[in-house]
This record gives sequence, structure tokens and C-alpha cells, in this order.
Amino acid sequence: MAHVLIDLFTQLLANLGNEGMGLAGRPSALVASRQRFQSLFQNVAQMVWLKDPQGRYRACNPAFEVFMGLPEARLCGKLDDDLYNPEDAQRYRESDLASLRATQPVVKELWASAVGGNGRALLEITKVALRDPDGTPNGVLGIARNVTACWQLSQFEQLRSRTLELLAHRAELSHLLRVLVDGLRVLQPEQACLMALVTPGAGGLVWRVAAAAGLSSAVIGAVEGQPVQAGQMPCVATALHCAAQPFANADGKMLGVLLVYAALPTQPDPVGLDLLAQLARLAGLAVDRHQVTEQLQANEASFRALAEHTPEAVLVHRNGSILYANPAALRLFGARSDTDLLGTSAQDRIAPTYLGQQLSRRGAIEAGQPIEPLVESRFVRLDGSEFDVEVQGTALVYGGQPAIHVSIRDISQRKHAQEQSRVAASVFSHALEGIMITQPDGCIMDVNAAFSRITGYSREEVQGHTPSMLNSDRNSPLFYQELWQSLVQQGSWSGELWSRRKDGEVYAQLLHISAVHDQFGQVMQYVALFSDITERKVHEKRLDQLAHFDALTGLPNRALHADRLRHAMAQAIRRKQKIGVAFVDLDGFKAINDTYGHEAGDHLLITLAQRMRQALRDSDTLSRLGGDEFAAVIVDLAHESDCDPLLQRLLAAANQPVMFGTSLLQVSASVGVTFFPQAKALNPEQLLRQADLAMYQAKLAGKNQYQFAGFVEAKF
Repeated sequence: MAHVLIDLFTQLLANLGNEGMGLAGRPSALVASRQRFQSLFQNVAQMVWLKDPQGRYRACNPAFEVFMGLPEARLCGKLDDDLYNPEDAQRYRESDLASLRATQPVVKELWASAVGGNGRALLEITKVALRDPDGTPNGVLGIARNVTACWQLSQFEQLRSRTLELLAHRAELSHLLRVLVDGLRVLQPEQACLMALVTPGAGGLVWRVAAAAGLSSAVIGAVEGQPVQAGQMPCVATALHCAAQPFANADGKMLGVLLVYAALPTQPDPVGLDLLAQLARLAGLAVDRHQVTEQLQANEASFRALAEHTPEAVLVHRNGSILYANPAALRLFGARSDTDLLGTSAQDRIAPTYLGQQLSRRGAIEAGQPIEPLVESRFVRLDGSEFDVEVQGTALVYGGQPAIHVSIRDISQRKHAQEQSRVAASVFSHALEGIMITQPDGCIMDVNAAFSRITGYSREEVQGHTPSMLNSDRNSPLFYQELWQSLVQQGSWSGELWSRRKDGEVYAQLLHISAVHDQFGQVMQYVALFSDITERKVHEKRLDQLAHFDALTGLPNRALHADRLRHAMAQAIRRKQKIGVAFVDLDGFKAINDTYGHEAGDHLLITLAQRMRQALRDSDTLSRLGGDEFAAVIVDLAHESDCDPLLQRLLAAANQPVMFGTSLLQVSASVGVTFFPQAKALNPEQLLRQADLAMYQAKLAGKNQYQFAGFVEAKF
């Protein structure tokens, strides 16, 4: 389609030249042709844009406007430097210049971000230089197709295949669910996720976290153990935005929920919602299979229930005769009913060129010998047409006798895509990710330009060396040992690690390593793809800071206060000591705001927060609950009276004047205090409420003082 559009636009320029309006003679002809350009392409689904040789946008179609989030009027005349950060702008400009130098259209894939904030997408971009009759370049025509959904589909298909393979090999449920949440993070790296299962507890059904990725221990802990309530998903008070996708078994019984968290609210995306639903179905399938396996130990009925609902084609054969075919297998082979396959020879469904491969695998399975779990092959439909597949075979007991279970996935589209990629421009040379190719012993054979850009090492500097020259001291020798073991055993490894650039700087890296095998299954080389995720790690750390600390004073916020109070309560019981909980409210703070303004009020809050924190011990916690309200957790008290000196220092710190410009600001504090443990069992919220009520008594008694809450002391 891109080449058709290029031909059409080239013809338009030729017509302009025939009318005596050559672009070389009149540079403004690019602007004048905008109306014809838009009329020609306004109904084209692809994104289309036009730049002059200097890189200024001259025209674009509606699809490009929608993706960019900006109208054509605001784009025209702009350079990429006006729209993007310097690094992206330079990258796009270099791409334009390469197109101007090329004699053929330049095609590449890259991840691009819209200017108007519409998110990130994988685009297949075709660029071609437009030239005057004398061959002088007068512009660059760009045509882009959004292939994000195709990429996500490919990734999801791999994840689904991996999940079903683990199911077939009876992998541990925790490992299988971890594969799912990690797979979702690959598909949606801007999101975090959590898998919680419905589990019997002491007081009824509760949520138990089975797997999580990208979430703090506080969020995970908040979900763990929550009671299951009808019609409600696990509730967590967090700054993140959460979407829930429950999953059930075939009978509709709820098994668990997949929770997805994002830093910012987003509009529901049909593709994303469908992806979430499919992952939840896989999770439900996994949990259901696990429970059925535990109860029935590979009962034939449970096998059929699983096979009937899996999207994978499943065949069961014994001595080469097909005993069972699930609905997906009937569709895959073009059967109208199971009678078209049952009782027929499994050998008839194998392409002649792959018959030896499959007969060899069948013999190994029947003999109990190990085989490669998943191989590519070629099968035959009932109408005689051949198609490419990934096939996995395992032994099982069916009908009380040994048989072979075969899972089949049609990979014809993937094979076609691989063929197209081989005739496209070199991904190795133009990939944004760093790429490193090593020999089986680990010696580096080749690297791409992105590798040099990220690490600072040239190709010549690393050839013949091992990747250990990039190691940082943040990863232990055991980490690298386990990485290599996983690579040798499974053929691939994905994860995050810390690496070191040539200049000594340590950076975070997202790395995927795959083994490349020859036709005999021997490892020919390893290919490592990686990207620099340091900025993302810094951003994640910043998000965690914002979630647990007050932005104005830097003190712990209400959420972190509750967590530390809960920890202090548990510690007090273990140590048989007391803790004090003080609720602090500033007297006269509103008058400061009203008289001197909010800037003065903020300055006062920051200064007094520092003073009050210094009045306490390092082991104590001072938090800002909001406004002019603070709370202190005072630990390691042998007697309640041990708290008095600290409370006096707290009042004195709040009472000290604060200079703001030429003005002297002064307030006092009313403090309510309660202690733990008490005779009555209390939770952190109830303790804080007691201290809050005592604070009001301090205000009624004249302010600038502390009052103790009335309670019955616990006896150890």
C-alpha cells in the first residue's frame, strides 16, 4: 500500500511540473500542493506526511493528525526540533537525510511517541525522497502503519504458547502465574500487575497474592488476606489507577482476579481490554487446571474439559491412530466433525518432508526418552493444503492406556512475517535496542550501532571479548551463574540487570538473550537485545517517593504513617514495651495563611516540620497527615512518663518563631497523646482517633499543651 501511495504522489508532482509549476523554480509549490495532497490522502488509513528538504512539515493527512494529537495547521512549518526532545528530533532528522540520499524507499520499524500525548506506538515507516526533474531532492514523503497491535498479538501468542506448554508439563502454579504477569509487563511496560486467588481462610474466603510485577511490597501486602466480598474486587488505597479483570472456571466459579495498575488514568482501550481478558482467561485456565489436577490426578474428564476450552489444537493418538481431537483441532484441519479425524492415521496429517522428524519424536516419547519440548514442523489439512506449525508432544494416559498428547499451533502468519522481515531493511543496523551476537562460548562476534551508543564501546573494542567486560558490581556472581544456567537449559533469558558503560557509569538494562540453533538443534550463537531503562527506574523510584512521602515537607505521609504505626505496634508487643501516638495540630495556622498568604504558610510548615522532627529521636516517626496536622509515633517506652520530655520538646519546637522575609511568624501546637498496648484491642486507625480526640481536649484547655487520652492500660 505504501508503494502505491508513493506512486500516486509522484504522479501528482509530475502533473505539477507539466503545468509549469516545478518545485525547483517555486519552493512555495510544496505549500500550494497541500490542498491536492490532503484531497488525495484524506481517506487513506495510513499516516502520511510531507517535509521539505530542511525538515519542515508541509502537509499531512487526518490519520497523522490523530496520531500526533495536533492539527495540520499547528504542524506545518515546524521542525522536529520544535516538537520532540533533542534525541528523538535528531533521530528523525537523520532518518530524513538517509531517505534523501537513498535511491529507493527506506522502510524501518520504530517505537514513536505522539506529540499530543496519545501514547507510544510501533510504526512501520516508509520514506522516499521526492525529486525535481533534474534529480534535486525537494522533499520527503513519509507513510506509516501502526503495527503495535500485530506486535502485541505476536508477543501474546508466544506467551500463550509458553503458558500452555507449562500447563502440559504440569509446572508449578506459582511459576506459571509469574510467567503471565511478567508477560503482561512485556506487553504493557508502563503498567504493573498483580494476580490474586480466592483461597479459604480462617474466617471465610480471602484473597491471596499469587504473583505480582512492578508493585511495591506495600501494595502487595494491602491485597494479601483481604476478605472476598461478593461483587467486589480487592481494594487498595494507592496513588496508582487500577483496573480489575476477574477470572473463573468453566462453571462460573470465581478463581481469582488480575489487577492492572497504571500511574495515570487512561481511556479503556479495546485492544488492551481484550488482552487483559485473554490473560485472565489463561490465568483462569491455569488455576482451574491446577485445582483439577490436585483433585483428580490427570483424570480423563479433566483433560477433556481443559482441551475443549483451550485455543490450542489438541490431538491424542495411540500407535498412530487418532483417539481424540478438540474443537480447535477440528477447525485447524478443516474437519466438519470429529468423525473426520477419529480413527484416522496421525501420519496422514504430517507433510512428507517432516514425516521423519515426527516419527522420530513419536518413537522417543513412546520409549520415555527426552525430546525438545517445542519444534517447528509442517502439517496437512484434510483438503491437502500444508501449513506451518509449532508442535509439542507428551506422553499421557488416555482411556487407561498410554497415549501421546499433541498440542499444535498454526504459525503460518508468523513464518510469512519472518520471510518479509528477511527482505526488509536490516533490523540489526537500525534497531533502537542494543544488539550483541556471541559465539556459543560467549565471545562477542558482532554488535550494532545502538550497542556502541549505549555502552560507549566500539565494535572493534569488544570483538573477541566476553560480555563480562560490561558487568557491574551490583549483580552478584550467583546472578550471572543463574542467568547462564537458564540460558543453557531453556534457550533464552529475559530480565533486568545493572551494566557498566565504557566511562564507568552504571546503568539499568532490560535484556533478552536467545539461543540460535541450527537444523540439528545445536547452538550456533546467542543474540542479546537490550535497552537502557535507567530513566524508567528513576521514574519508578520517584513514583514510590510520591506515594509514601509528603511533597511539601518531605515527611512520611498518612499511608506510610499507618504502615510504620502498624509495625511499631507489633514490635511493642514482641518487646513488651509501650509506644506513644501523638496527634499534633498547629494553633493559629489559618491566621498565618490569611494574613501573610499561602507561601508564608508553606514556609512555616516546612520549617516547623524540620524542627519537630529534630525534637524527636531517630527511632521515632513524624508524619504529616495533611494541612497543619501531624502525627508522631514514639517507640521503645518503658513507661508512659518517658514520653514527657519528647512532648515538651515537640511543643517547644512548634512554638519557636519563624522568619519569613521581614515578618516574624509564630504559632503553637495542641497535642493529643495515647499509648499502646491497651486492655482493649485496637487498630492503628483507632489509636490515631484517640490521639485526635485528646488533641481537641488540649485545644479546649487553652492550646499550646498536650493532653492524654483516657484508656485502660494493658497488663503484660
